[in-house]
Amino acid sequence: MGNICIISNNPLALAKYAACAISVAGDVAAVFCDARNRIHHGATLINHPLSGSIKPNQSPYKSLVLSANESKLVDFVSLAHIEEALATLAKLPALKQDYSATVHEDFMVIDLDLLDEAMKKAIII
Repeated sequence: MGNICIISNNPLALAKYAACAISVAGDVAAVFCDARNRIHHGATLINHPLSGSIKPNQSPYKSLVLSANESKLVDFVSLAHIEEALATLAKLPALKQDYSATVHEDFMVIDLDLLDEAMKKAIII
């Protein structure tokens, strides 16, 4: 897994993939912004930031898989995807819901499941 990294604010994902995970403090927007900064330095998205059926304003957790090989070349497809995700998030109303611990756990498990699927593909690549 030396050629990939995971950017996440999901404690379950950070624990499971501790060897290659980078913790982001904050919400989904913070994860997207961190990924965008890494893409500007040459990282490439492995999974789409809007994967899954949950809108990015509904879940407080997000994990993204990126290539860890940062170069001086910007992958404009990855950049377009992350900018699209940020624009989509900005268009959606902020949900000010106080989720129970059980609902938070559910969102973490859903994000982890999507991450596991992305990691299966990343290892093949």
